[in-house]
Amino acid sequence: MATGAVLRPSTTSWVDLWDQTDAVAVHTQKGIEFLERIGTFAKERALIEEEYATKLRSLAKKSLGKKKDDEEAMKTFTYVRSFSNLLKEVESTACQHEVIAERLKKDISSFVQAKSNQHRLSRKQCLQDLQNIYNNLNSACDHLSKSQKAYGKPFKEAEAAFLKYNKAEKNMEISRLDLEKAKNNATLRNQMSEEAKHAYAHALTMCNEAQQLHYDQLLPAMLDRMKNLDQERIHDTSVAMSMCITAETDVHPIIARCYEDMKRAVGQINPDHDMQMVVENLKTGYARPGPHGFEDLGDPGKVIESNGNSQVDLTLKRGLMSGTGKKDKSATIGVSRKHSMHQKLFGGREDKKAEANGEYGSLPPQQRIRRIQVKLAELEKERDKTQQSRDGLAKMQQVYKDNPKMGNAADCDGQLIQYQREIDALSAQIKKFQKMLDETNAFIASNGGSMNAGGDTPTSIRSASSASGSTQALHNKSATLGANSSSTPFSSPPFAQNNGSNNGHSHLAKRESYSDDHSMTSSDGGRGDSSRGGSGSAAIRDEVYEECEMPALGTALAQFSFDGGTEGTMKIGEGEELLLIERDEGDGWTRVRKLDTKMEGFVPSSYLKCKWYPE
Repeated sequence: MATGAVLRPSTTSWVDLWDQTDAVAVHTQKGIEFLERIGTFAKERALIEEEYATKLRSLAKKSLGKKKDDEEAMKTFTYVRSFSNLLKEVESTACQHEVIAERLKKDISSFVQAKSNQHRLSRKQCLQDLQNIYNNLNSACDHLSKSQKAYGKPFKEAEAAFLKYNKAEKNMEISRLDLEKAKNNATLRNQMSEEAKHAYAHALTMCNEAQQLHYDQLLPAMLDRMKNLDQERIHDTSVAMSMCITAETDVHPIIARCYEDMKRAVGQINPDHDMQMVVENLKTGYARPGPHGFEDLGDPGKVIESNGNSQVDLTLKRGLMSGTGKKDKSATIGVSRKHSMHQKLFGGREDKKAEANGEYGSLPPQQRIRRIQVKLAELEKERDKTQQSRDGLAKMQQVYKDNPKMGNAADCDGQLIQYQREIDALSAQIKKFQKMLDETNAFIASNGGSMNAGGDTPTSIRSASSASGSTQALHNKSATLGANSSSTPFSSPPFAQNNGSNNGHSHLAKRESYSDDHSMTSSDGGRGDSSRGGSGSAAIRDEVYEECEMPALGTALAQFSFDGGTEGTMKIGEGEELLLIERDEGDGWTRVRKLDTKMEGFVPSSYLKCKWYPE
């Protein structure tokens, strides 16, 4: 606790204030009240510091955030980690303000309260002693006054007796006996006057002595006590003020270190590292799309040899020449199923497919590698920690074996077995993830750094060579598909592949309508080459693409109008009848087809009154 400067006796005397004792008493009372004001200030200052510390801590916690994304970003980016460290130092600063409040409230307030009570008691005692010496002086003065009055009365009576004796002595007619009586009376009165005079003189002496003692010794001593009391009070006031300052300055070095740590945290921000982490976090490992190939439709003059039936009529009519070609606006419009939030985050909607790909299998290859490496580091760290615990326990067991007095070596066997089981389990996990890492690296290397976005061959893509070997067979197949489209079994909806997409979730397979990419390709995903056969005619083009519409799953009646302003949606009018093509997958959208224009698109499910065909 701060004590301030050492109290030294003052050379100034309050003797000159012998006639201002009342004013001195009032001054000392105001001084004690001023000291109590210091205590009140300390209490209110403590409340302010506590409130500031609470709000500062609350702000730091709110700004820090506790979400999983924030924790991941803090581990990844230096600017997020630096800001987190800065907020922790702000919390430390708040703690120091709490320390200030605690010292102001406990140390200073209690000190001021104790000193104020002590000074009040000392002042009260001084005032009582001062009153006592004044009472003694007043008593001596009162006795002097009474003695003076007691002396004045017999003196006047003696004067009257002498006057009466003198008159009797001049009266010749008075008897000798009366004269003697008058003389004796005058003598007696004179004697009584002398006795009163002596009493008065004694009282006067006593009063003067008491007054001299009062003003020369007792009153200066009391004034000196009052002065020392006030001087001590001023000293305690100085100590209280010094303690207020010390309570704050003592934590300044700690706060200064907090600021230094803040500066150090800010200095650790590395923009280049953060830019690299963006690449590491978002890089998928897919190759960029290759150049588009030229598609030669062949000799248009050979349409005569096919009796006016063009080999590419179906393709041109549907508006699809290749997987990368443009679509005719007049043809049936196919739109992609919008990704739900679950699809965007986890790469699909089928749990079985995610399980088939294994842990982290739904992630892009580079992201998968990064996650596996982090997991491997965690497992290896945990295994090393367990191994160290096992080694320490094994050493302890050996000590017990060497010196059985220290403990029973057999007691360690159970724990050693448990440690070994944990190590074996962790090693198995490490081996598993290492195998996954090697497979992923080998897969990327074997594919030249690129891979198929969906990982599966679309079920709607078939090679033209496997479908037909001649032009006539192609016509027959097209006619068959057109006649039996409603009865053709479809094992799963077709998907469109998006190789080389750099978006965070665009590598996932998007569901497409049958009228979109249901075309014929080679079995390896590329455009296969097939010759046109039949009647010795020459090949018209390398590949032929065909598509068929998805079967209707039911009918729907539009209960409300919908503008369909966004991509993939379709405009409908109230009361319009539609065909249901796909069910709502939980995202609030249903794919429908118009009866007249065959246009397809998504509309809000809540706008439709659906009637599904029995399965």
